[in-house]
Amino acid sequence: MNKSFIAFIIASFITVSSCVKKPEPTPTPNPTPTPTANEVHFNFENYFGNNELELNTATYTTINSEQINISMFNYWISNIIFINKDGSEYKEPESYRLLRGDKTASHHFHVGDVPAGTYTGVKFIIGVDVPRNTSGAQDGALDPAVNGDMYWSWSTGYIQAKLEGTSPQSKAANNAVIYHIGGVEPGKETPRNVTLNFGTDIVIGAQAGSIKIKADASKWFGPANPILIEQVATTTHGGSTTSLKIADNYQQMFSILSVGNE
Repeated sequence: MNKSFIAFIIASFITVSSCVKKPEPTPTPNPTPTPTANEVHFNFENYFGNNELELNTATYTTINSEQINISMFNYWISNIIFINKDGSEYKEPESYRLLRGDKTASHHFHVGDVPAGTYTGVKFIIGVDVPRNTSGAQDGALDPAVNGDMYWSWSTGYIQAKLEGTSPQSKAANNAVIYHIGGVEPGKETPRNVTLNFGTDIVIGAQAGSIKIKADASKWFGPANPILIEQVATTTHGGSTTSLKIADNYQQMFSILSVGNE
C-alpha cells in the first residue's frame, strides 16, 4: 500500500470525524426557589366540654351543674400574631374576623404572606382591640352595615362575644340566657389576649401551615369565675361586673387541637 493512499485514508477519517456533531451537554436544572412566605390555614372548632357544640338541639351541663341549650355563639378574632422560634413575631395586617356559630364557613380562614420560618405559637385577641372599638366608622368585617349585630355604637364599641340560649335555671323571660360581652372604658375593657403554644413547631415556606383550634363554650361558666345562670341569666351592658368575669373566662376557652402543613 503506497504512502499516498494511506494519507488519503487518514485525511478522509479526519474529515468525517470533524463532521459528526458532538452531543450537547445536559443543562443543570435550576433549583426550585424556596418560597419566602406562605399561607397559614386556621380552623376553629366549637365545643362544649368534650362535645362538639350543636346549636339549638343539644342540652349541656355547666361546671355549676346547670343546664343550657345554646342557640348563638359568636366571637371576634383579631390581631393575629405568629411567634417565630428565633424570637421574632409576624403580625397580620388588618386582622379582624367574626366567627359565627351558625356559619361553618366563618370558622375557616387563611392568613396570607406569613414569612418563611419555624413557628412555635400564635397570639390573638378575642374581641376587637380597644383603639379600633372607638375610632369611628369602620370598613371590611368591622363595618356595622356588615356585622351590625355585633356592634353597639362608636362610644361603646363592639360586642366582643355573644352566647345566647335557654336554661331551666334562668329566671329571665322564656328562660332566656343572653350574654353580650362588651366594654372598652378604662378598667372595664373586655377584649382579651390569648397566647397558644403549638407543642410541635410549624415550618412555613415550601408548604402552608395548618392550625386547628378548639373553642370551648363551657369555659364561659368557669372554673376561673363561676357564672351561675340562676343568679345572672343576662348581661348586655358594657363593662359590667359579670361581663368582666365572663371575659376573663372566655380568655381561657381556646386550645390547640392540631398543627401541621398542607
